[in-house]
This record gives sequence, structure tokens and C-alpha cells, in this order.
Amino acid sequence: MKGKKQSAIDFSFEMQQKRQKKIHTALTLLLGVFLFLTLFLNFILFPIHVSSDTMEDGLSRGGISFVCPLMKTPERGDLFYISRMDGYKGTPLKSALDTFIRFFTLQKFSLFSKNSRISGQPFVRRVLALPGDSIYMKDFVLYIKPASSDLYLTEFELAEKSYNVQIFSIPAEWNNVGVSGELEEQTLGEGEYFILADNRVECLDSRQWGPVKSGRLLGRILLQYFPFTSIRAF
Repeated sequence: MKGKKQSAIDFSFEMQQKRQKKIHTALTLLLGVFLFLTLFLNFILFPIHVSSDTMEDGLSRGGISFVCPLMKTPERGDLFYISRMDGYKGTPLKSALDTFIRFFTLQKFSLFSKNSRISGQPFVRRVLALPGDSIYMKDFVLYIKPASSDLYLTEFELAEKSYNVQIFSIPAEWNNVGVSGELEEQTLGEGEYFILADNRVECLDSRQWGPVKSGRLLGRILLQYFPFTSIRAF
């Protein structure tokens, strides 16, 4: 009788160990999948929500696109995700929390972006001029002389990808409304890129901020996957 009782206890203990092992394995697997997805979606490919029509020809307002943070060397015409322009720098803890919140809200919300909606949020712009290029703008069209060339060509002739820009005339009586379509000649320095919005009249870009440093390029836009009727690769 005593032996039977001991066997029952041993059997119960063995079952409990197996159950705990299964639970531990399942939790480890779930944690591993979560960490893999978190690392993958933060450092290899992450989604962003486009809330404006600054790049309407390429990115739909309200659409969701994937950004690859590993791709930080642009070609002319590439769409890039650019860091906020207000100069804000948080503590490591705040930055980590901000990254977490942005990741799970498709970059729509931030705990610490309390500044201008225009300059206090990352945004998408088209990279058109590279380090060493000389540029000027006339009638909202950018003219570029690459560092290895002696001739100016339009942005459309030099861009690796085709795109359209939104340009519309402003009534003469609307003084100081919109963004200037003229820009004097300048040459980009080392690590500097000239970025423009496709909506050339209403949106801010390098015409106001000047060339952006390479460190502000957070990643290249690869794919718009929502809305499903407007799926396209870039």
C-alpha cells in the first residue's frame, strides 16, 4: 500500500514536471518570436503611417508603408524617412519608450513630441541632390549639376525613378503664402542631402531647413502596402 502511494506521488510529480516544461518551452518560444519580430520590425523593416499629402503622388494620405533602416545611402529620387527637425534630443530612457510607442502605433504617436506637428515628427521627403552637387531652383523645379559634371540638368532627368510634383499657381494678392519656387545656386557639402516634398507649394523641406545631414536619414521607403488598392514598391 505504501509502495502504491509512493508511485502515485512520483507519477503526479513527474506529470507536474512535464507540464511545467511544456509551459516553459511555450513561453520561451513566444518570447523568442516576440523578440525576433521586434528586432526585425525595428531594425530591418518597420511600418509608418502617412498622415499628410506632402508626397501624394507616391504615398497615399492615410496609407501605411514599410521603411528599411538598413538602407541609408539614397539614390536620386528615393523616398526617405527623415528625423524630426526641431533639434529635440531625449534621454536614452525616453528615446526607448518613444521608439516602443511609435513602433506599436505605426509611428503615429509619440510620448515626447510636444513641439510643432511640422518639425516635431519624423516625415517623408524625396532625396534629390547628393553630397557635392550644385543646385538651384526655378519655377519649383530643381536644377542639379552633379559633382562629376559641368552641366545642370533638371531633377527629372537625373532621378533614378520617375515621379510627379504638385505645382499650382498662387494668386498675386496672396502675398507670402506658400513656399518659394526660386532658390539661389549652392553646393552641398560632405554628408549633405537636399530633400523636397512632391507638393512644392504647401510643404516644408530643404528650402526652409537647408540640406539635411546623412544622420537624419532614418531609412528608405520600400513599399506602400495599405490601402490594398494602392500597393506599390519604390
